Amino acid sequence: MRAARGFILPLTLWMVAIVGLLASIINVWVGRAVANSQALTRRVEMELTQSDIRNELVYLLARRPTSYRGLEVGPTVTLVAGNDLIGLMSGPVDSGRALRLDGRAYTVAEHPNLIIKVQDASGLLNLNTMMPPNVRRTLAGLGLPETEVNRMTDTLLDYLDEDDLTRLAGAEKTQYDRLNLPPPANANLTTPYEAQRILGWGQLDALWKSDMENPILTTCLGGALNLNTAPVAALMANIAGLTREKAEQAVARREERPFRGTREFGAAADVLITDEPFLYSFNPGSCMLVDVIDKLTGQHTRFSLTLDRISQLRPWRIDYAIRIPSADRTALDQLKPEGPFPTPESVDLPADGDPAAALRQ
Repeated sequence: MRAARGFILPLTLWMVAIVGLLASIINVWVGRAVANSQALTRRVEMELTQSDIRNELVYLLARRPTSYRGLEVGPTVTLVAGNDLIGLMSGPVDSGRALRLDGRAYTVAEHPNLIIKVQDASGLLNLNTMMPPNVRRTLAGLGLPETEVNRMTDTLLDYLDEDDLTRLAGAEKTQYDRLNLPPPANANLTTPYEAQRILGWGQLDALWKSDMENPILTTCLGGALNLNTAPVAALMANIAGLTREKAEQAVARREERPFRGTREFGAAADVLITDEPFLYSFNPGSCMLVDVIDKLTGQHTRFSLTLDRISQLRPWRIDYAIRIPSADRTALDQLKPEGPFPTPESVDLPADGDPAAALRQ
């Protein structure tokens, strides 16, 4: 009996310790499960909210006219006189309120914790359609030496063209095979980030970090460069002789009043525009890059939205969507929203938001 009692006591203590350990493990597991569930819930809510924002934006872009100011969301649209050629090319004179499509931040009225930024893609650097001089100016602006600028320009062009002929400093399938890399697509890029597969382009950390914070690159189908929505980097790359100081001067000037023609832009930037007029535009295009930022979680997503107004089967599409890595996110305290992003219910309200005034229009 004494031997049994001497054995049962340690066994009991061991059982108590094991039960306590199991309880602790279960407690940790339950805590993690709850945290994961909450994270998944926030992600689902974020995706639903993004879907709502996307649908509302499609509605606004399809229903409201655009002008040199951006997307007209006011209650009235004043048409220009028939003899005002610049006005006719620039769009409506005034609707009372306009949404600027140059990547500035807006708050989402129905979701106070969200910030939305809409960037007209026709104001960005299009990797699929950039001319070699524009590519060289872009790369030179990153501080690369001339030899690297020439090499990177040739590798980009070799990646895009349909042939297997290698440019002087370029690379085709043979060069990629030697480095055990996937061969060039010999076609247009699907997303700007596909360019990181091009020899040398993946090492342009400054370019990709800047693009993650605020869009600079695009692969949307488009034409002329919108001088009213182009960031400084795009202006410097597309306009020969334009310095950073002059580009920043032009951007500051368009804050007061967007440009309606190359003459106004040239006067603001103190530069002579000698290119063909069709290379530049002043109204938004059909493709937008939309950033949605959650201030609570810091989650930042971006999607490319294209409208095809002549298509009856697919009037709009999402070209791609990405999640911005936490290391490349802009600090939330740097975002200064301009005001609330308009909803479909508020686009017909006057600037002061008085519903009664809207009914009197």
